[in-house]
Amino acid sequence: MVVKEKMENGNVALNKPESFRTIHYLGSKLRVLEFIKKVVDELDPDRNGICDLFAGAGSVSQYFSLERKVVSVDIQNYSNIICSALLFPEESSLVNSFVERMNNSKFIVEYQKAFQPLIILEDSIINGELGTNLEAVCHFLENGSLYSHLSKDRENDIRSELGEAFNRVEENLKSFEGNSFIASKYFGGIYFSYKQSVILDAIITEIGNTNIKHQSFLLAALLSTASDIVNTVGKQFAQPIRPRNKNGQPKKGILKQLRKDRNIDVFDLYNHWLNKYSSNQFAENGHQVLGVDFREALMNLSDDVRIVYADPPYTRDHYSRFYHGLETLSLRDFPTVSKTKIGGKERFSRGLYRENREQSDFCIRSKAPKAFEELFKLVSEKNKILLLSYSPYDKSKGAHPRVMEIEALEKMARVYFDFVEIRSIGNLAHSKLNRTDLHLEAEESAEVLIICQNR
Repeated sequence: MVVKEKMENGNVALNKPESFRTIHYLGSKLRVLEFIKKVVDELDPDRNGICDLFAGAGSVSQYFSLERKVVSVDIQNYSNIICSALLFPEESSLVNSFVERMNNSKFIVEYQKAFQPLIILEDSIINGELGTNLEAVCHFLENGSLYSHLSKDRENDIRSELGEAFNRVEENLKSFEGNSFIASKYFGGIYFSYKQSVILDAIITEIGNTNIKHQSFLLAALLSTASDIVNTVGKQFAQPIRPRNKNGQPKKGILKQLRKDRNIDVFDLYNHWLNKYSSNQFAENGHQVLGVDFREALMNLSDDVRIVYADPPYTRDHYSRFYHGLETLSLRDFPTVSKTKIGGKERFSRGLYRENREQSDFCIRSKAPKAFEELFKLVSEKNKILLLSYSPYDKSKGAHPRVMEIEALEKMARVYFDFVEIRSIGNLAHSKLNRTDLHLEAEESAEVLIICQNR
């Protein structure tokens, strides 16, 4: 759907795009889109194409899609799925037919029956009598992973009621194919309630049975749903909730947060996101979504793209750590979970991270200079204009260190571009994950755009 309005001079113009948050995303650019657009329009008034080089949650791609061709690039599959849904939304008729399909889905009943022992136990802990015993709540959160149970990876003895529920579910699962229940096996009891995870699994199964050309759109709504319901601090997948204080005592407010997140109705929320994506404004400007490394994308940029907007990660925190859950749900590939040494023994990583997850060179101090140099060199060789989004940090306030100082970036850019300018967007509070207490806080910094071009 393309929405238009008439201007005072009689010409027809596209309405101002209404970008929305697709997932809870670190460093989101939603609040600075107007500033970025002002700079882009100034540098390229002819409205040639723009490459959104590290597209992430897709806010920049979506914002420019009405007026320019957008080439959305990200190595992470969840980003490709979301950007595809934003740039190529489906009609409401697909939404209505899929909702009707879900209303009559046999998988919801079958999956709930298979997981009933865990669903009932978890509900009694969160909403029932067992919730009065915070030790029982903590025990379930610390030992409730079906993936760990099936893999025989246990650190402690588990209570008899949880062990019995696991065994009964394991027996029930023998009636299904091995490549079923990706949400429940990996994330049930840890990031989602089992009641929620089986609905996610039923939706995933029904998506897999639809025409492949519609699957990205349907999956995007599922990823947004998963991002909203995940029961963690900051709505990320970096770490599951820690139910105990440092002294080992249960946190007093743990049950309140559990009830808030784990009782969210997945199907109602998924329906909301389907309609949200479907009502998104769009224009057929020859958009592209590329799931490739930034180097490959830049080497193959077409002549009709004039601007490259780059917002790479620039701290030591790999984004794949925060969004591995969304990556797994989008790929539906049942990955091996990474292991770490705990007490001299190899155990599954607490966050159940994907093995061999993407590690960005921009996040590694020894590799970042070369990565940035390649970025500058490739954009310059293609004779494009580069807008590099960056955020300096205040050492005195204990802000999260960047892998490269902005002064070094500016100096490097001048090797490859005739003109380099730094423009400040102003103070912007980003979300960050505090390593000390695992709480997201607001980090205020002067967001800047480093403008690089050859004249």
